[in-house]
Amino acid sequence: MTRLLNTTLMVCALAAAATASAAADLPTRKEPPPPVPVVQASPWRVELTGYGWATSLAGSAGFGSQPTLPYYASFGKVIEHFQGGLMGAVVARNGTYIVGLDGIWSRVGGAGTVQVSRLPGGALGTDLTLTEAFATAFGGVRIPVGPPNLELYATVGARYMFSGTKLTLSTPLNFNLNTTANKSWVNPVAGLAGQYRFDDRWFMNLLADIGGWSDSATGQALASVGYNWTKTWSTTLGYRVMYNYEKQNTGYDPITFEPRSFRYQQWMYGPFAGVKYSF
Repeated sequence: MTRLLNTTLMVCALAAAATASAAADLPTRKEPPPPVPVVQASPWRVELTGYGWATSLAGSAGFGSQPTLPYYASFGKVIEHFQGGLMGAVVARNGTYIVGLDGIWSRVGGAGTVQVSRLPGGALGTDLTLTEAFATAFGGVRIPVGPPNLELYATVGARYMFSGTKLTLSTPLNFNLNTTANKSWVNPVAGLAGQYRFDDRWFMNLLADIGGWSDSATGQALASVGYNWTKTWSTTLGYRVMYNYEKQNTGYDPITFEPRSFRYQQWMYGPFAGVKYSF
């Protein structure tokens, strides 16, 4: 009886061991993989900037068959004859893409007298008004270089330019002669736009572009330092340089048959200050 009991226990032990070994050979159930995180796009941030540019002007201009004449006006002279102006920019970015629009409209003018001995009274009155405007639209994508606090974008866009001249000549006989020349053109541009954040308050902006066609050219460069007073309001102070050149053939003089053209070359440069609202 004892031998039978021992045999039975041994058989049970062997069966239990075999069952455990078979269970160990079975594949274990794997845990499900963690869900793939969804990449959330950064929200767009819009910046509205109004600024003043203390620009001096230097260049040359010519109309028709008349010679091209150089000119220069310091900022003091520009303010002396300043009649109005608007300057502003809007930029939107989300850390990957950037779009923007920058524009300026200004008008200067003045009146004077030109001595002409052959006219009655020996003088000819002049009233000159110059209107200039430009708008630059651009878009770009971020270049993945540098530290996280540097945003550098490669940009492409277009710059619209307008130059308007109105000259009124008056004589003592109340005879007036009005001459108006308005020209506009568009140039493609490509460049870089960047912002470097020193900390939560201080930052630096950089922008440069260049473009043009066979008979035109344009380019600009600016650098500024800014300070965030709040999360929405900031101010900037910097320096800006812009160059524009354009030549347009306008036919021939009906009397002399000399070729006529519009010729425009201008440097604009000086410090600027701006106020920016972001949301």
